[in-house]
Amino acid sequence: MKKKLLVLLSIMLLLFAPVYTTTQNVLANSKHQSTTKRVFNDRNYKGKVNDKNTSTSVLPFIKDYKTGLSIKQKINDDGTIHVRYDGNPSLIANFQTAIATWNKLGVIKFKIVDDSSAVVNVHGNLTSKEDNDNPYYIKGNLGDTNNYVDYNSLIVLSDGTKMNYISNSNIFLYSDVSKLSDNNKNHIIIHELGHALGFDDLYSQKDRGLMMFYNAQTGSTLLNKLGSDEKNSLKHYYQ
Repeated sequence: MKKKLLVLLSIMLLLFAPVYTTTQNVLANSKHQSTTKRVFNDRNYKGKVNDKNTSTSVLPFIKDYKTGLSIKQKINDDGTIHVRYDGNPSLIANFQTAIATWNKLGVIKFKIVDDSSAVVNVHGNLTSKEDNDNPYYIKGNLGDTNNYVDYNSLIVLSDGTKMNYISNSNIFLYSDVSKLSDNNKNHIIIHELGHALGFDDLYSQKDRGLMMFYNAQTGSTLLNKLGSDEKNSLKHYYQ
């Protein structure tokens, strides 16, 4: 009798158990830091990416750890990527400059909004407490970008490259950023927006002059320009 009751209970649990679909909002392995203090091994990502793109220089995009596919933003119906800023008011002008820098390439267009339509959310921390409350914060880091992946999406580029869409990006600018020069503030925000677009960090010393190089020496005047490498890459991945 006891065995029959257990069987009946198991059947009831199966009938009433909630059924979950594949999670669409999952953190990719795309947490990146714009920092001067972390040291990474040199990895030839750029060379591997360009095995299939020998005619132009295409920079690597972040690959998700689960699927192994590169990720990118989905363009909104109005042809833009909606981005929102909140937090430290002293960084608003730098945020606007960074947005204009990416838009100037003429490939993708960020649109600054102040509502829930934003898929890229940038937050400027005011205090060290805010920094420490962030579970991803590592002392010495100046910024983090966390991209979440829509695993139900699949895009195939003309060269056969498969990609997933990013469902949401959260950029955190830590409190020490506000202590830097405008030049350095601009650099960090441009870099982090690059991660939100899908760009991976570059580690080869030959790429030191590019915006997505993993390390920047704060305190010096940085070259905050995007050029043909970034433009060709956007054209390739956002075709």
